Amino acid sequence: MADQGIRVFLADDHAMVREGLCALISREPSMRIVGQCGDGLQVLRQVEALSPDVVVLDITMPGLNGLDVCRQLTRKGHETAVLILTMHDDEQFVMRAIEYGASGYVLKEAAAEQLAEAIRTVSRGELYLGPGIRRTALQRIGQPGGDPYDRLTLRERQVLQQIAEGKTNRQIAQELSLAVKTVDTHRSRLMRKLNIHDQTSLVKFALRRGIVPLQ
Repeated sequence: MADQGIRVFLADDHAMVREGLCALISREPSMRIVGQCGDGLQVLRQVEALSPDVVVLDITMPGLNGLDVCRQLTRKGHETAVLILTMHDDEQFVMRAIEYGASGYVLKEAAAEQLAEAIRTVSRGELYLGPGIRRTALQRIGQPGGDPYDRLTLRERQVLQQIAEGKTNRQIAQELSLAVKTVDTHRSRLMRKLNIHDQTSLVKFALRRGIVPLQ
């Protein structure tokens, strides 16, 4: 990393935001962008291929939300550090991000001043919480909460997000390379685990958790 600088991957669903982040990072001679993406499912594939030192990751993304992307990267044992960069300042999001393996959490409103420092900090294996992030979230990590969402498999989380994005079973099957019957099975299982019995309630659940944005 010392020879080639900190290799950074950007993941945000807004191209203009990624352009702005690229401009900020380009000012830093010790950093370089190795890739960028606006879809959560693609983030997993591209990080696997590129092995960046740091992923700067938004929470609200299509395909698979940033928190679940972070969780999956951590479970696969990637050495890539995850820095969450988001508009969400709710303590629940901070707690969940750190539980899922994120090394840092920064609000987008502070990106111009804090991004470079945050990237350097997490690349060293240290924790970085930007201004405006309540440290009390750290005290709640690991406490039993009985969150039914934690019982969902990665595939069930993917299907949940696609449902909340308004896609049909056939569209989900095409997106995830699954049989339509398999998608229907995942749908039934995740609704049973969440104790949700209709699609409207399922979408409301996804909105509350920031899995999909409120348009």
